[in-house]
Amino acid sequence: MKVSGYQMFWLISISSMIIFSYLPIRLATEESHQDSWISILLGSMIMMAATWVILRLCQQHKDKTLVNFLKDLLGTVIGKLLVILYFILWFMQMSTITKSLVEFQNLVMLHNTPMIVILLCMLFLIAFVVYKGGITAISRCAEIIGPIFVFTFFAQLVLNPQDMNVKRILPIFVDSGWPHILKGTLYSYNYMVDPSIILMLFFFARNKRSASRAILLGTAVSMIWGVLTTLVLLSITGPFLAAQLVVPVYSLTKFIHILNFVQNIDAIFIPLWLFGAFIKLAIGLFILSYGLSEWTGFKNWKLISCILTVVLLGVVMYSSQHIELSNMLKNSFLIHFFYPAVFLVIPLMLWAISSIRQRLGT
Repeated sequence: MKVSGYQMFWLISISSMIIFSYLPIRLATEESHQDSWISILLGSMIMMAATWVILRLCQQHKDKTLVNFLKDLLGTVIGKLLVILYFILWFMQMSTITKSLVEFQNLVMLHNTPMIVILLCMLFLIAFVVYKGGITAISRCAEIIGPIFVFTFFAQLVLNPQDMNVKRILPIFVDSGWPHILKGTLYSYNYMVDPSIILMLFFFARNKRSASRAILLGTAVSMIWGVLTTLVLLSITGPFLAAQLVVPVYSLTKFIHILNFVQNIDAIFIPLWLFGAFIKLAIGLFILSYGLSEWTGFKNWKLISCILTVVLLGVVMYSSQHIELSNMLKNSFLIHFFYPAVFLVIPLMLWAISSIRQRLGT
């Protein structure tokens, strides 16, 4: 299973923009209001730096996945224990996105359809593509969907100029100040992109150099889109309404009307958003099942992916009935310890250890 640099670009950009479209804008706006675009910009810079560090680490271990090079760097026991953090991260992301996907469909399309029906249909499709084709099938889907997906998401930002008012973004910095801006960054940057998937995906890149450029470019495209989307959303709705929107990017499509003729383009946006969520969930299921296969020594990762799908179904159904499990986006432990560890501290530590060992020739 190999992925070209072109396919890697679409995998990274789609999965990043899907996360960006749901959580970070709302979380940043709740704290820093009209200055949320500054919070998003700062968070983008942090995650871009994290992506660069992780790429440097992966380039030092081109022929190994996260599970294997952690064993080499830290030993079998510590390496296996540390990789569990990433397994938890990927599963949490999958459950959050899956639940968001179901709620989104219930909200805009399938109002009377039971949650279990939507879940079964979506998870069956994801499990099927992972089981039959693995990362090869996922990357080919992304290669087809990607250009339309990215073009549409950028195009919608310029289709409603008559409702934009720059005054809704003003004054800059005065009302919020650095404490609120940095707090908005702290809450939102963890949900902008997920550079940790590179730790598994880079192993499957056909050409490591072109894949590195594709990953950085895909991340940059999603970051630019995120900052622009925040500015457009604030200029149309204002900070207080933006902070209340469940799916801010979808709400932008509802405001679009050109000459009272071009309206309701959410009919185009919804299928693309679902396609993007499908790509993101399929990537998560694949890297998690493949990683668990290497971690346990059980070679049939396809069977593991089927078991994980059933577990994910149960977790999403259970969490939907328990509010305390559904509202963990601002959990203090996750925000202050878990996310900084998996995105920043551990990659930096591993990069430092790997660089020192290479210089010493061990």
